[in-house]
Amino acid sequence: MDFNNLSQLFGPFQDQFVRVYSVTSFVISVLIALWLFNFIFGLIQRTYSIGKAFGSVYRLYMHSYLRGVVIKVLNIFKPANEIKNNI
Repeated sequence: MDFNNLSQLFGPFQDQFVRVYSVTSFVISVLIALWLFNFIFGLIQRTYSIGKAFGSVYRLYMHSYLRGVVIKVLNIFKPANEIKNNI
């Protein structure tokens, strides 16, 4: 059997395979991009939720105590005449 005849026989199959491969690779690329977007947005949502939960716990239970401590620590480093002027 001649190779030239064989290549002419498989030519249409090769063209069809190239089309299917092209469409399949495009679909896989779109699916990977959508998965990455979903993954990134999920991380953003989880980070926001954790930050909001921690912030609300901090504001309810720790802020008043830490605020007083920070103000006292900052007043240690101020000169004495500025403290008298602010009082």
